[in-house]
Amino acid sequence: MSSVGSPPDDGPRFIQVDSDRRLAYAEYGAGDGTPVLYFHGFPSSRREARLLHTDALAAGARIIAPDRPGYGASDHARDRSMADWAEDCARLAEGLGLERFGIIGVSGGGPFALTCARHLPHRLPGRVGRCALVCPLGTIYLDALLDLMNPAARASLAVGQQPSWVQGFLYGGPTTAMLTQWPSLVEQFRHIGAPAPDQAVLAEGDTAHILNQTIADAMAKGAPGARRDLQLYSSDWGLDFGAIHLPIHIWHGDADGTVPIQHARWFAEQLPNAQLTELPGEGHYSVPIRYARRILDDLIGPRPPG
Repeated sequence: MSSVGSPPDDGPRFIQVDSDRRLAYAEYGAGDGTPVLYFHGFPSSRREARLLHTDALAAGARIIAPDRPGYGASDHARDRSMADWAEDCARLAEGLGLERFGIIGVSGGGPFALTCARHLPHRLPGRVGRCALVCPLGTIYLDALLDLMNPAARASLAVGQQPSWVQGFLYGGPTTAMLTQWPSLVEQFRHIGAPAPDQAVLAEGDTAHILNQTIADAMAKGAPGARRDLQLYSSDWGLDFGAIHLPIHIWHGDADGTVPIQHARWFAEQLPNAQLTELPGEGHYSVPIRYARRILDDLIGPRPPG
């Protein structure tokens, strides 16, 4: 995933998903390419996909990256469910006239990619191609998977299991205002448990700047989207993994210090049509940054020469 080049303006575009709510999105890569819905991590925003722009151009991929409700410029949807996200994405695909598209979910976007892999083939028959999960967050409502995470990540995600007043205190006014104003404060958190490949890519080009922008987006307006995601991650997702038949390719580094490789292995065992590629020595950031072209080529097929 290269950040080299001049990506288009990532200011939000909007689509109406119900009578009083809009979904914001941005586009990167090849405007006439194969559409791919990109689901950002946690906490993050549509701008995260800006890091794919150059590789998406080379692969012939049109990256469409929506802000989840309550993130960035998307309107908040109180009490939204995982399945609600699939319906939002169906309306996005219909509104953009996408005849066929792939799905990619990175880190905390993985659960939302899976819910789309489960529901969209029924909602939009014949229009969903393949799905890629990149360093996906696992089913942390199962203690066995939550306990595998590093203490900092585990503590952050465990907030979703706390009463709403605790969530409001930790992700409320002063915290979100501070992170909106100084998103670079999260930079040290990214380096916790990060192997050398992660340290290297985080120091390259404008990667850290782009990731900091996504934090500011996520924390805007009091971070309602991030708080809801924490609740969803920590509760049963309501997914029958055995009923997800869409081809799914999972990419994960075995040195990932944020989301352990065991999360990907768990998914590979549960999903009937999944392929797992374990990348030796790679971390949570190096996989999507170094392997973007390979992931996109696998997802949509390589761009023909000429």
